[in-house]
Amino acid sequence: MRNSILTKFFIGYFSFAVLGFLLITYWSTNLIYNHLVQDDAKQLNSYASVVSDNIKSLDIESLDDISSPDNYFSDFNRVLNCNLLVLDNNKKMIYTTDKTQELNNDEHTIVFNDFDPTDYSKGSYRIGKLYNISKTDTLSVVHTLAKDDITYGYVVAHMPTSYIKDSSYNITYIFYVTYIIILALSLIVFLNFMWFIYLPLKQIRLAAMEYAKGNFEYEGLKVNNDDEIGDVASSLKYMSKQLNNSREYQKKFISNISHDFRSPLTSIKGYLEAMMDGTIPPEDYNKYLSIVISEANRLEKLTTGLRSLNNWNSTGPELLYEEFSMESVITSTVETFQGSCEKKHIQLIIQFPTKHYNVYADKGKIEQVLYNLLDNAIKFSNIGSKIILKVYNKGEKVYCSVKDFGMGIPSDSIDKIWQRFYKTDLSRGRDKTGSGIGLAIVKEIMMAHGENIDVISTEGVGTEFVFSLKRAKK
Repeated sequence: MRNSILTKFFIGYFSFAVLGFLLITYWSTNLIYNHLVQDDAKQLNSYASVVSDNIKSLDIESLDDISSPDNYFSDFNRVLNCNLLVLDNNKKMIYTTDKTQELNNDEHTIVFNDFDPTDYSKGSYRIGKLYNISKTDTLSVVHTLAKDDITYGYVVAHMPTSYIKDSSYNITYIFYVTYIIILALSLIVFLNFMWFIYLPLKQIRLAAMEYAKGNFEYEGLKVNNDDEIGDVASSLKYMSKQLNNSREYQKKFISNISHDFRSPLTSIKGYLEAMMDGTIPPEDYNKYLSIVISEANRLEKLTTGLRSLNNWNSTGPELLYEEFSMESVITSTVETFQGSCEKKHIQLIIQFPTKHYNVYADKGKIEQVLYNLLDNAIKFSNIGSKIILKVYNKGEKVYCSVKDFGMGIPSDSIDKIWQRFYKTDLSRGRDKTGSGIGLAIVKEIMMAHGENIDVISTEGVGTEFVFSLKRAKK
């Protein structure tokens, strides 16, 4: 079963809370209690050791030799809430500092019949009812009083374990409070994670699923984080916009190419059918076969252009750099259009600079650029107008301009003319033979050279294309 990030995070948080509680309850409590027991046992041993050393220093053979034991033992201050028992060698209590009536019998008649000093090894302690004489559980240690290897008494230091438990509970309480604070802080982290990470990621996931379905109009992605997640969301929005534009372009592309292929095919089919059914007499065959060939050439040109563009899309056009004169390229290209210009009575004006510089580029591709620009200029020039071709130098660049005085390009179409098959509404009525890919090819070639091509156009006035090339070294 697939779990979300939120579920995994919640499980981790819950596990942390439960584990932490168990550790504090079962491990920390016992650890603290045992540590306090050992620490208090050391203190008791220290206290009992001081008392026993002082008794030994009295140079007595029996505890009965101590006159006024109350006065003597009262000189020892109580420490750590502990009490003192002094027993003789018959295990009878001689003195106790416990005045809280925690003992089961009258203090002067207590005899520890079950008392066994061997139960206490050096430095060890016992927890219990002090041989059933104490009413409550106590922590006790024993020091032996002896002279010349003869034991004459015992010093028993003890304290109720309730004091130790109270201290342990107080420390554990601090642990619980600290743990609750940690849980609260971690909850804040969890809420921040959910608000700033999980919820935005959920929106991104849903948006990605919608985009994957082709719903590029989906507007549910409203992540505005100023961080990496916000960057991902912005990138996803941008991607959806581009994909939507691409889809629209694809639809338009298919529509345009269908139209551009259908027109010549319809003409070819119509003329051939007319020739076959006798509508066109045999004496007119040559005339209409010329039209058929022209339309076939148009299809070939369109197909070739498409194949070139598709190849360039993946690898870019292969360029064969060489040094050549722009003037010679312009001259040879202009000659190709002499017939077209004479038909429309268009005057071609060529302006070369006084100082000539060669350029370093792919000559064949630049000829193609000039051909497409001139073909475009003649196509959309008015009858009896003029076209100016100009070459000029500027810095390390050589610039070439193709300027016509035709119908111009609408301002809202300037940025679109480089798209494949794009034709302005104004041009569609006049561009009967164009494929709509000439300028796209021009753009691809100039981009491959790492150069720019700009267009300046005013509707009803004319259009000027200007491109740059790298000047060859002298």
